[in-house]
Amino acid sequence: RVWIDHPAKDKDPVSKTHKHYNSEEEDPGRLLFSGMVNPYSMKCRCLPHGFYTCIPTLLATIGWLATLTEDGCNYAIIEGAMVTEMTTNPDMPFLEVGFNRYREASLNDDGTWAIDYYQLCKYYNEDIVNIDGVWKFSKLVSFLALVLAGAAVLLIWFSSCFIFSRNTWKWIGCELLTATVLKLLSYSWLATSMCRSNTCSISYGAKADIVACVLWFTSGVLVLLRYPNPKLANPPTSTNATTSEPSALEMPDIT
Repeated sequence: RVWIDHPAKDKDPVSKTHKHYNSEEEDPGRLLFSGMVNPYSMKCRCLPHGFYTCIPTLLATIGWLATLTEDGCNYAIIEGAMVTEMTTNPDMPFLEVGFNRYREASLNDDGTWAIDYYQLCKYYNEDIVNIDGVWKFSKLVSFLALVLAGAAVLLIWFSSCFIFSRNTWKWIGCELLTATVLKLLSYSWLATSMCRSNTCSISYGAKADIVACVLWFTSGVLVLLRYPNPKLANPPTSTNATTSEPSALEMPDIT
């Protein structure tokens, strides 16, 4: 038997990294995406940033789901001459319209007109309805707002499991505030030529977007105002780093 002594190895690779921080308040999240990577931060842990992250996460998620409840033809109510042109029914008083389609009102047994939400929406006849530049702009910014908010919601949910750097946390807040601005710009649809020549009032879809804007803005402000310092995971207990048992290497018996 030949005994080979190995030099002592540091079994705790992050101890030297952590010794530079006197407390958790010194932003240990900076270890991420810098020259020093904390291997424990890449492991999924329950709420590593604390319960504070749950507040903006839930607000942003509820706002995003509110926009998804729209069916594309319930953004506003239109009244005027355009209703007769689109339906060829002079008795129909109003339509429920959206960015892409519209829904006709139905006559009830009591002689009143109401929206039947079981009725399928119809696509616009562009020979009658003028899809102008304002209309196209509103559709574009509304789509971008939905994409940005959805990306922010997806990313912020990961903060309940992984440690985020301060820059990543701020990026989420900027996404939410940008989505809020874009969604507000989508209300320019009420200034389309169809609404200028008729009477348009907001319906369920526009009201749902107002709720989304309020929740996204609140969530974005909460994210930008405070970075919840992550709670560092306790590293595994290291063995004696100054002394080590020699390891044995078995040599073949040649006798």
